[in-house]
Amino acid sequence: MSVRRFVHLVLEEFAPRRSNYTLRNIDMDRFFLPRPSPVPSAAAAADAVEYGSLPCPAMTFYPPSSSLSGNQNMEFFLLGGNHNMVVAADQSCRTVLYDPGEHAVRTMPALPYQVTLPATSVTVGDDLYILDVDDGGSFHGLIYEDGLNEDWRCCALPPPPLSDFEVDSYAVIGGTDIWLSTHDNGGIYCFDTVRHAWSTVATRWTLPFVGLAEYCHEHGLWFGLSHSTRDRRRSLVLSALDLDGGELPLLRSFPMEFTPPDALNLVSSDLVNLGSGKFCIARFFRTDEDHRDGEELFAVLTAVEVERCDDDEDDAGGGANGGGLRMLKHRSEMYKLTSEMMYWVL
Repeated sequence: MSVRRFVHLVLEEFAPRRSNYTLRNIDMDRFFLPRPSPVPSAAAAADAVEYGSLPCPAMTFYPPSSSLSGNQNMEFFLLGGNHNMVVAADQSCRTVLYDPGEHAVRTMPALPYQVTLPATSVTVGDDLYILDVDDGGSFHGLIYEDGLNEDWRCCALPPPPLSDFEVDSYAVIGGTDIWLSTHDNGGIYCFDTVRHAWSTVATRWTLPFVGLAEYCHEHGLWFGLSHSTRDRRRSLVLSALDLDGGELPLLRSFPMEFTPPDALNLVSSDLVNLGSGKFCIARFFRTDEDHRDGEELFAVLTAVEVERCDDDEDDAGGGANGGGLRMLKHRSEMYKLTSEMMYWVL
């Protein structure tokens, strides 16, 4: 897998009459240092952060005007894989595809319903699958057809087997199967994108990640964010898992790449797989309302790299395929945002 250069940050921008959404391309090349040191401790990780300015917007999206307050919402999805393009959907269910590399847009099929935040989306091959659990488990795919039209079509798919399905984590397995895990019902369910059929993978254990876990070819493991057992706050840390084995897999967790000061409260975390064992970890923090400047929102993006090492140098608590793994922290950068804005990391 080639190394992906840009992480896309979409921000809701407030305006007196109509909100809009701006997409900014964060160049991750400048985050990776020639040869950083492994993360030795949480204290050292907390010190290594720089304050930066966001790049200018590369694209602006305007939702249709509406007389109803709060009815100008949009949702954004990453069409990943070999594409790394952004799908935008407005409140009228219309969609558009933006290609950051070509700085071009193309029309896409409309969705049959307005997507409710947050929705679960994942790319399999050239196709984008969207599951909206708040709409009764509505499940649709934007399926690419490479015949005469060479275009995507919207396809209704069978809903998950459980009516109250809440997705906690998910991953693509074997290039065709989507595994979705729910902690409430304690199981893993598989959607076969070839046969368009559901099956049960496990009922006694769940994927230990929060959100999407992605396969890393270099290490033969799935990487995602999971709750740490090393601190009382159960912070989300980079973790790896082998989902190809027949036995219950062993989770390998790495140290925190960034520990915020006490004044910042974690709101959310996202992981972006850049390829070749490189990742971007994006974390969003808020200050308390009684902070001297009122409530503020900050984003911290950190570049990390996972490499093989000797077992005695293993930071992940165990070897992988006969060798250990360790995480190298590169550069962290902090940005100040508007406190109430919505955001997407794609």
